[in-house]
Parts: sequence; structure tokens; C-alpha cells
Amino acid sequence: MASRIATTLVRSFSAASGEFVRAPVQVFGIEGRYAHALYSAATKQGTLGAVEDQLNSLQGAIDSVSGLKEYLTLPVCSKEEKKGVLGSAFGDAGVDPLVTNLIDTMIDNKRAKNITGVVSAFNTIMAAQRGEVPCKVTSARPLSDDHLASLKEALGSFLKENEKLLLETATDEKLIGGMVVEVGDKRVDMSTATKIRKLKASLAQPL
Repeated sequence: MASRIATTLVRSFSAASGEFVRAPVQVFGIEGRYAHALYSAATKQGTLGAVEDQLNSLQGAIDSVSGLKEYLTLPVCSKEEKKGVLGSAFGDAGVDPLVTNLIDTMIDNKRAKNITGVVSAFNTIMAAQRGEVPCKVTSARPLSDDHLASLKEALGSFLKENEKLLLETATDEKLIGGMVVEVGDKRVDMSTATKIRKLKASLAQPL
């Protein structure tokens, strides 16, 4: 299956000739394969920025139009209908042929349900291209300005010289206290809820 997908991608993006351009970070899975192929083609054509913007516009339409995500998975709707619907998301602004090719290829391969994952994978690659390190901090209560500044300083000390932190904060009362920090593919759970859960598990063990 993986080899067939790779072959399809190579043929689909054959307009961008030359050797495959490796991305600054590797993203795995079906979505990663499509995203890497698109990144390579867009890099060689010098359209990375335009492709990124158009993919996110497409994702915005998928998220905002009621029932569109479900529609893309309906077997009763033809492939051409689905291509037309997604193509209309760009309006009069037009769309890069690489993005059109990606959409068509994914629909032809019955992978329309993976489009959101491909957009996410491509954004991950582009963030790495710019040296951006995404970080999400979830706390039981909103962090004060002082705590946020201290957290940024602590996290920033782990970055390389050419990297910059993209910090996203969220709250979840279920954590009770503490926080959960996610940086890239790493996750550190310092929440009170997890500490209590571990304590209960430990107390449940026979002496």
C-alpha cells in the first residue's frame, strides 16, 4: 500500500522535475507522505508560501461549512463532484496547480478524509522550515503574566539559536492544578490530577 501511494504521488507531482527535496522535519503516516511530496514539489517551484496559504484556506472552508467534512466521505457522491466543491472554496482567488493536483489525487485515491491531516502535516513542516517550535501549555486556571513570562523564559532556554517559540495556552479545570506542557512530540504532565491518579494506583498495590 505504501509503495503504491508513493508511486501515485511521484506521478501526480511530476511537473516539478528534479530530485526529491527533503523537508526539515519528518512527518509520518499517510498524511506525512502526501505533505512531504507536496513540500518537495512546491519548494522546487518556489510556491511554498502560496501553497501553505491555500491549504489553510481550504481547511478553513472544511471547518466552517456545515456538513462538508462528512460530504467528502460519502460514497454516493462522485469524485468529480467532490473536486468541484473543494475547488470552489478558493473562489476567484484561484489556486496553485499543485494544490489542485493534491486534492484530485487524494479524492481519486479515496483519501478525502485525510485532507485535514495533510494540511496539519504540511503546517508542521512549514513551521520547522521557519524555525518555529510549537508549544501548548494547558493549565487548570489561566496563567498570570508573571507565570507566563517565567514559562516562556524556561522553555526558550531549550531552543536552538535559530528557533523561536510559538506558545499556545489553554485551560482545563479537570487538571485540578499544575499544567501539561507539549513541545513538538514531547509531553510533560505536571498536573495535580495525574499526581493523584498515580498516588491512587500506588496505594492500590498490595504491600
